[in-house]
Amino acid sequence: MSLRVRLALAIAIISALVAGGISLAVYERSVSDRVNRARDTAARQVRTAASIVRLRLPGGAMVTPAGSYVVTNNGAVGDALVAAGLPAHLRVRVATTPGRVFTDPDLDAESPAVYAGTMLPSIGSVFVRQSFVADEQELSALRDALIRLTAGATVLGALLGVLVASALSRRLRRSVTLARRLAAGDLEARLNPRGRDEIAALGHALDDMAEALGATIRELDDAAERERSFSADVAHELRTPITGLVAASALLEDTPEGVMVKERARALAYLIEELLEVMRLGAGAETALAEQFDLLRLVSDVVRERLPDAQLVVPESLRIESDARRLQRVLVNLLDNARRHGRAPFFVVVDAQALTITVRDSGPGFGLFLERAGERFAMASRTRGGGTGLGLAIAEGQSRVLGGELVLRDDGGAVAMLRLPPTARVVVDVQVPAGGSA
Repeated sequence: MSLRVRLALAIAIISALVAGGISLAVYERSVSDRVNRARDTAARQVRTAASIVRLRLPGGAMVTPAGSYVVTNNGAVGDALVAAGLPAHLRVRVATTPGRVFTDPDLDAESPAVYAGTMLPSIGSVFVRQSFVADEQELSALRDALIRLTAGATVLGALLGVLVASALSRRLRRSVTLARRLAAGDLEARLNPRGRDEIAALGHALDDMAEALGATIRELDDAAERERSFSADVAHELRTPITGLVAASALLEDTPEGVMVKERARALAYLIEELLEVMRLGAGAETALAEQFDLLRLVSDVVRERLPDAQLVVPESLRIESDARRLQRVLVNLLDNARRHGRAPFFVVVDAQALTITVRDSGPGFGLFLERAGERFAMASRTRGGGTGLGLAIAEGQSRVLGGELVLRDDGGAVAMLRLPPTARVVVDVQVPAGGSA
């Protein structure tokens, strides 16, 4: 249930409770006032009737006022309707307390009324009946009006709740939209809220957060750009002397010391070239040069050169249009990574339908290193094997230049799958899997 619906329901319920409580209080007060008024009227009537009863006609006859009932030692006379509904406990109270006037309402009867009575010494008891029918009808009309009023107040409260909740929800949705825009990278998005309530305070806090976040990200971008620029400058400056060092080391004799110098010089030159390539890929300065070629032949040649023990599973023929040099670079790095850090058996599978190239080994896999395997200079362990930590980063960057995607995962070993874009497909013959050593 949304916040808007819950707020509307809460306001509607509160409105119903308040209106219902007020209506109930008004109704109970009205009933009490009318009953008290009927009691007073009945009390006045019984006093009037008692005054009349005291008057005796010549010969001992008794005057009985209309609507009264008199009980004497010689019998009872008067209105039979009064006698029929007369409460028994009122009779007892009147009989045991002479001189006082008592009233007793009977509102649950078919014809509700209020009875009053008093005891006249040496004469008897006098009772009167005050009808409550008209009051009951007026109370019933009042009750219906209060019910309608409560229902109207509930509906009005619900409408008011919808309006208030919609206004609050709209302001909160603006905050949600700002958060999503910030998450999407729009660091210039702002709310600029008006008001001084809690939601406005939330909006100001979000704007302050966006400002601080933007400043932090700009600082990080500047730092990253300085780091890339520094690395590129260092690599460029080192390229010339390293090239000279490699050329000079080639003149050394093949003594153990000379061989070691040659290997270290070549490794340093390779590192510089890889670092420059990573810098170019990170700067987005690389573009693919598309050409048509046989993917099967390219994969077979690279596997034969870099990892001849791998089992190759390929279609009979698959021509694509892509950058063969970059694709070869990706495949070389994946095969070198499998050879250095994995274990036999190795598998290279080309899927013509999905347009993927998968390199799989049977080693320990990436493990916890998987999350940062594509980062620059990322190495699972310094003792795990040779390498610069740039191979997978270069493979991932070149995959993006090709318009594809490099997917790394663990599945009984390390699995690296290059997914080429569908637009690279040119001609796909019927796939006939073949296995063997390339």
